[in-house]
Amino acid sequence: MFNLSPGKDSQASHIAAIDLGSNSFHMIVARWDNDQLVLLDRLREPVRLGFGLQEDGSLSDDARERAMACLERFGECLRAYPSRSVRIVGTKTLRSISDSRQFLADAEKRLGHPVEIISGDEEARLIYLGVAHCIAPDKGKRILMDIGGASTEVILGEGMKPLLKESLNMGCVAITKKFFMDGKVTEKLVTKALIACLQELEPVNEGFLALGWNEVLGASGSIKAVAKVCAAQGWSDGTISLDSLEKILHAYLKHGSLDLTMDGLSSDRQPVFLGGVIVLTALFEALEFDRMTAADWALREGLLFDVKGRLENRDIRQASVDALAQRFHVNMDKARAVEKTALNLLTQVSGSWSLTADDASKLLGWAARLYQVGLDIAHSDYHKHSAYVVQHVDLAGFSRVEQTQLSALVLAHRRRFPTRQFPLDNTDLLRLAILLRLAAIFHRGGARENLPTLKLAATAKQLQLKLPGKWMDKHPLTIADLETEQRYLGDIGYALQVGEH
Repeated sequence: MFNLSPGKDSQASHIAAIDLGSNSFHMIVARWDNDQLVLLDRLREPVRLGFGLQEDGSLSDDARERAMACLERFGECLRAYPSRSVRIVGTKTLRSISDSRQFLADAEKRLGHPVEIISGDEEARLIYLGVAHCIAPDKGKRILMDIGGASTEVILGEGMKPLLKESLNMGCVAITKKFFMDGKVTEKLVTKALIACLQELEPVNEGFLALGWNEVLGASGSIKAVAKVCAAQGWSDGTISLDSLEKILHAYLKHGSLDLTMDGLSSDRQPVFLGGVIVLTALFEALEFDRMTAADWALREGLLFDVKGRLENRDIRQASVDALAQRFHVNMDKARAVEKTALNLLTQVSGSWSLTADDASKLLGWAARLYQVGLDIAHSDYHKHSAYVVQHVDLAGFSRVEQTQLSALVLAHRRRFPTRQFPLDNTDLLRLAILLRLAAIFHRGGARENLPTLKLAATAKQLQLKLPGKWMDKHPLTIADLETEQRYLGDIGYALQVGEH
């Protein structure tokens, strides 16, 4: 999440990541030693958030209480950490609840850090990143899956790069909740659950099979639990096969209920273990796996590597922005010119407007690179098309809130200010929008190289823009645009004065 106002962030030797999953909440703390990740602490609590998700999208009181109690404990460990060293994400259940804004606000109070809701596509990218750093890729492609509480991510990649990602609506909590809530296990219910998973896989399995792979990996709780059971039962060294999955299913059918105890199965995993086994069995059948190796790392570790990249100015979000601009044939000469002008204006007012040099400049710069993407769709109202694309396309590295902020800036870069769609209560974002609008005015005719020296001063809602008098005389259209902008900014309570220097 963008931190637009300056805080007391300092360089930290430790970094932390929290994964607010549908089954469990995880926290991991690490430090870097000779460019190697050294894990210092892990905490896991089976919150079962997904069990509290109601049909109307609300979250039950008991699930919310379990979640907040857990976050209170996590927060005690994190309060001394600077925000840039911590990343906290929510996945499928938080993507689904209707009151996510209130949940996030309550969570942030307890954690002392912002919480992001990430898309299924971003979740898959981070999982692949974590596993790729855990098990070094061999030559050729590898396929990886992660069975969570409410969703399952399937990723096919090569080296460190994911090539095909899918987030599927099935998970250990979701299957348990739908088919086994009374605790009974019958052949009919197992068959129904398996068919439901195969139906979820049906639209995507051909795409994966067409690409092929040399290695099959699994990550996270359900798959690691199956691997432990396989090893404890003496079926393998922990390698998972379809035969071992069928043995587990047979044991459940013979026992007749979810309270089956097995060597290698922990008590807190027991209530959702069968659901995970059924999802994994469907994956084996649909994608024709022979064997699978369980990886120790997944989403949490991927988050740590992502945080490290951002701290070292290797931010995947920059590559995502540039790729989107290229995809929609943005005039990059003009985009870079607008970016340069906007960042120049930001430098002049960042102190008086209390804007950070880092996150504010990133967000403003990326908006400058993307505000033209809608031109590839239609020239009329292109800013609306641009905003829609930026809001809804999959942008690797971005959370939902970040894409919403970026989309708002793109939408607000021209014409009357979109007061109904723009979060006017977000003063920092509003001020960045004003800077983008001013920069766009000076490049309306193209990527001008002979811009005058722009001097901008700001105090609260007052702006003073000063230009050379001779330049103003030679550019009446730009001056007319600035006069129009004075009226537009006046509509939202800001005053722009334009004069000579």
